[in-house]
Amino acid sequence: MSADPWLELDAMTRAAEAMGLSAPHMSLGPATATSDYNDIAPAIIDFIDSIERSAPATRTADPDSVANLLEQASSLLRELREAERAPREPEEDEDPEGRSAFAGPAIVAPKLEEIAAGYKQLFTTCKIRDDKRGEVMGYVNKMLEEKRRKAYEDVSAKSCIPWYFVGAIHALEASFDFTAHLHNGDSLRKRTWQIPANRPTVWLPPSDWASSAIDALSMKGYDKENRWGLAEIMYRWERYNGWRLRLLYNINSPYLWSYSNHYSKGKFVRDNVWDENAVSKQPGAAVLLKALVEMGAVKEPA
Repeated sequence: MSADPWLELDAMTRAAEAMGLSAPHMSLGPATATSDYNDIAPAIIDFIDSIERSAPATRTADPDSVANLLEQASSLLRELREAERAPREPEEDEDPEGRSAFAGPAIVAPKLEEIAAGYKQLFTTCKIRDDKRGEVMGYVNKMLEEKRRKAYEDVSAKSCIPWYFVGAIHALEASFDFTAHLHNGDSLRKRTWQIPANRPTVWLPPSDWASSAIDALSMKGYDKENRWGLAEIMYRWERYNGWRLRLLYNINSPYLWSYSNHYSKGKFVRDNVWDENAVSKQPGAAVLLKALVEMGAVKEPA
């Protein structure tokens, strides 16, 4: 883990300015900021966005140097995300080798019809925590940015999966980074090595984010689904990350409900390492959808 990610970001900012690029001035971080993921990650994402926006118009910037700077920022973001991201739980149909090597107990997934009403009740009564609303809106605004929304809509057009379903997974698995696989946030420079490993089987390295994203969704058969109601969306998000929190620990998954009244604590801090007092530092996918619905950006699914 980086000793001080703010120092690394400051060094990258200075390097960007030396190239004539535009970068947000975070220096060593705001006075109230910490090195927690939820403080530093948005700053790194803003840095990457600023460099990508300013590079095409900056004639003095060497393209290779810009690419190296962006990779350095993505690597730092990936390192921080790996310490926070909820680890994926493999399924037989998507990663037989990962499933056989996975040390956790076998899980039998619940049937959608058994828990659909519960999803709808949770969504109806979901309240975004006042102290986390700013962070939630920061995530939602990233999803709605033209570049990201267009990328999600392009995947949606090819898969018939709602764009915001894709966007929420991109937020949670890859911190909105288009140089990371949608499967699990691994670098797009090679196939995935974490669960699910060796994906996608066919792609165009090292920059084809869209084909990798479609693989991540189609490997679970989501591109074949023709109903995307509220319960189906919640079910497929929870399935994407895994069922163990629901079935083994009887808590609402933070992958859906973090930053709301439906989640307080408890998470896997590493593969098969459960901490009942650890708290997720990312908003849940259902909470992001709730914010989108409340602001009128999307219509609540039936």
